[in-house]
Amino acid sequence: MADYIAQYFAVALERLQTLARDSSADILRAAQAVAEAIASDRDFLLYGSGHSALIAHDAAGRAGGLIPALHIEDAAEGDAERLEGMAKVILGRYELRPGSVIVIVSNSGINAVPIEMAMLCKAAGLTVIAITSLAHSQSVPARHASGRKLYELADIVIDTHAVPGDAAVELPGSSIRSGATSTLLGSAIIQALTVQAAALLAERGISPPVFVSANLPQGDAHNREQLARYWPRLVRHPISSYAP
Repeated sequence: MADYIAQYFAVALERLQTLARDSSADILRAAQAVAEAIASDRDFLLYGSGHSALIAHDAAGRAGGLIPALHIEDAAEGDAERLEGMAKVILGRYELRPGSVIVIVSNSGINAVPIEMAMLCKAAGLTVIAITSLAHSQSVPARHASGRKLYELADIVIDTHAVPGDAAVELPGSSIRSGATSTLLGSAIIQALTVQAAALLAERGISPPVFVSANLPQGDAHNREQLARYWPRLVRHPISSYAP
């Protein structure tokens, strides 16, 4: 019996190595934009629809993460990602301040909501960072009336190098594939971006606003102190146990 566990890990490691080799320069540019926004007292927003929301959420409210990171929630959980006009409804719950940064995650980059979110945020003066699979996005048509795709609108594009269709391992006797890689690759991008942005802030003499694990003795006290500055912007963030 073929070892499909080993096949998946082999593909995942190869994709991660490709990501580190070919996308690091763009991750650095994104980290510089995030660090500049935080240093300038602007916001760090993230959005993903459907399973891409897992990647956006991975930046926010967790140990080692940047405290100002705000995950914009997709109330429809991806069910309305093809609906034009929905992005305006979602963003209506948040303040878009010029000079802020938004990371928009979409593996395909072709659906209406992430495309319109990029348009609206750019119009509001935000720097738009896209996390997307260029191989997938460039191989299929856009699902937006403009005909444009997310990577064509973003200021900074980080290619995940995920394969078209996401699933990466071909099953025996079938053309069907299994084993998604976009979440793994997207989260690696988010964590690398976070570490680099925090380091850039530290190099500028700014204490990096980073969460400490609540499961360490000093965690709660550290997080409450840090949150005192950012709490008013994070009212939709699920960290109420730290409320000052």
